[in-house]
Amino acid sequence: MSVASPTSSPGVVGSVFAGTDVLAAAGLAALTGTPRPTFDQDVWDLSGLARAPATMGPHRKILDFTQIVNPRWRAVAREYLLARVAPHHLAVATLPGAFRMPLNPTSLWGELARLARWFDHLEQAGVASLAEVAQHHCDAYLQEVSWTTTGTRRRAAPVVVAAFVRSAQVLTLYSEILSDSYPPGFRPWGTRGAEEVAGYVRTNINLVRPVPDALLRPLLADTLYLVGTIGPHLSAEALRARDADSREAASRRGVRVGELPQLAAAIEGRRQAGVPAPRLAAAIVSRRLAAGWESQDPLLHVAWHSVVVGALGAMGHRRDLERLRPELERWVAECGIEERWCRDAASVARLDTAEPVAWALPADRNHLSVMVSTVTSACFYLTSALSGMRSSELLELTSGARQRDQRPGGTTRYRVTSRRIKGEPFGGVEDSWVVLEDVYHALGVAEALTGAGLGELLFTKSSNTAHERYTRMRTWINGPSGQRLGLIALPDGPVNPRALRRTLALSIAQRPHGLMAAKVHLKHVSVATTEGYAARPGGHQAAFLAEVSAAEHAEQARLTLAAYHDYRRGSLPSGKGARELLACFEAVDRALADHDAGPGTVIEDRRVERLLRAKAETLHVGVANYCWFSDPRKALCLKLAGTPDAAEPLIGMCDSARCPQATHHAEHRQAWADHATATKVAFLDNPRLSKPERARAQSVFDRATAVVAAIDLAATPEADSRGR
Repeated sequence: MSVASPTSSPGVVGSVFAGTDVLAAAGLAALTGTPRPTFDQDVWDLSGLARAPATMGPHRKILDFTQIVNPRWRAVAREYLLARVAPHHLAVATLPGAFRMPLNPTSLWGELARLARWFDHLEQAGVASLAEVAQHHCDAYLQEVSWTTTGTRRRAAPVVVAAFVRSAQVLTLYSEILSDSYPPGFRPWGTRGAEEVAGYVRTNINLVRPVPDALLRPLLADTLYLVGTIGPHLSAEALRARDADSREAASRRGVRVGELPQLAAAIEGRRQAGVPAPRLAAAIVSRRLAAGWESQDPLLHVAWHSVVVGALGAMGHRRDLERLRPELERWVAECGIEERWCRDAASVARLDTAEPVAWALPADRNHLSVMVSTVTSACFYLTSALSGMRSSELLELTSGARQRDQRPGGTTRYRVTSRRIKGEPFGGVEDSWVVLEDVYHALGVAEALTGAGLGELLFTKSSNTAHERYTRMRTWINGPSGQRLGLIALPDGPVNPRALRRTLALSIAQRPHGLMAAKVHLKHVSVATTEGYAARPGGHQAAFLAEVSAAEHAEQARLTLAAYHDYRRGSLPSGKGARELLACFEAVDRALADHDAGPGTVIEDRRVERLLRAKAETLHVGVANYCWFSDPRKALCLKLAGTPDAAEPLIGMCDSARCPQATHHAEHRQAWADHATATKVAFLDNPRLSKPERARAQSVFDRATAVVAAIDLAATPEADSRGR
């Protein structure tokens, strides 16, 4: 990025920050030999910041104050921003209302943009000094920022509007050190806070929507296929391409006359081996035609330079091509011309039909780069979907961050090292994350595809948003290249690390019914996440596990409330634990009946949830039952395992047909019916089954059909025996 030469702004003589080194005042380190901006410069070049996170793109490191037309207000912006990043400066520390925590440098660019918007509004309103600002200027500004300025005109989100309002208000806290300030006692919008002005209401409810199943299913299937099946082949081809690029970059000389026989021999060797000549990119063909080449020239489309680089490590000129034209024309006539990369691709199984197909068709350098970008994005999204890492943490992943720990007993644990950025001081804190083997291999493929050196970033911020990354990957998958491999077409939608993190949290919390359970080993995700938290209670996975726990409690409450409403409608639970559950529901009925709701008051689900909270906390969801784990001494699974004092049930050992704490509900019927059908088809209908095996299978079948019958009987609405 080209940066305007730093110049001093007029009208700042006497500022408390005159001549101040910005980085030194903020206590920030800079890389050796990089710029060190001073307060008086109109452009602060922070590109040399040490430990800057990957989310702080290059444009965010250039603070261009010249976007503010009024020189006096440029000084105000510089004074305010320096005061925010250097709160311990003597002139700032004595201000009674100043912020005491330094502003993260990653926020400087956005804060400057909002100040510039405010000052531009005042400039257009004819205001020459902040001392002239009145409330009607603020009200007009509020209307302006309440609408988006890009794309279709629509209402801006309240949280965005609040940020604009806040930037205009906080200047009052620093009026004593600013070159220009509001009238004494004036504060934009008076005593009202920015959130109140913007109509923004904070909530502790996670409002991030999970990725819908219709999008998540093909995304997981496609990314697993691209990483596991295409990734290894593409990695080898990408390595060859990088080596060719290095040789071409090192080629600085022309072909010597004495080397022409060697070059002719190389051409002859390729002809005899039946290797097609490399095809030239269309853009260079156009330049050749413009330079006077004949459109019917048989060598027009031959990438001559790559031939010379590969044979001699020299540059190929047309004069050398003309000297060897007979050999080249013979080569082209017999072997033809073909794209240079992905030739003779090995066969792989299509994703949809498993039929063999070449993993790629011959491609030029640009198409190869697009393919590398697509599979690298697949690694990014697969890592995000199966780890729950934030975007800032994913972008901090480097080559060599993977760790594979072999444990006693033959078990293996996979970890990745990243930096925790959110909520940490500038630069973040190094931390590790326990992941699945799928994530470990995905990061390995990303290392091979990008050729990143040790410590170099794997997922560079090549796009402005995660949606742009997804759009490019989706375009390739939905195009001819992806459809040739049998990939599932991807719909458009909200695919980003935040949504994938929320999806994973809900999938773990709502197991075993989450979609993730059908695509990957959800139990392993849960174990890895829990183990990562146990190893580092304050690390990456602590916050994620807290989100999972909150979602799990919400799911327990929802399922318990749904069971209660089924009971109210006359659809009862079955199983040996049904009597105890019904007793709990009847106690809730009595509590509600004793409550004097008052005239016109409707009993809401929230009050019922409070009454059912204790019961909901005992719920553990099985594949085909609910386990109300209120008394470990009654748990059949713990008795079978010989661990009567365990804190949680062993769902994998659950025999819900015999456990006194298990219940079956209408949503479990299909699982039991499928189990009965599978047992009959696989065993009872097999004439070769031995008598002991048939007896065991018959017992399993009878138990499954009995559970189905009990569910059907209990789910049938009864007579109004409870007065409803």
